[in-house]
Amino acid sequence: RRAPERLATADLVFFASAGSVDHVGIYVGQGRFVHAPSGGGSVRLDHLDGPYWREHYVGARRLLR
Repeated sequence: RRAPERLATADLVFFASAGSVDHVGIYVGQGRFVHAPSGGGSVRLDHLDGPYWREHYVGARRLLR
């Protein structure tokens, strides 16, 4: 699990509920990530330290070097 303070731009951030990953975003820096809500809403920018996201954050993966 990559700690939020060790994230780099373009890292994929993963969130889970009910024990399995069900949402992915792209970290853009300064504690923020971009993602599309599953309910058909618009792409949005959120903070990792928001109450919902902080509770459901399970880790990140760096695909680009």
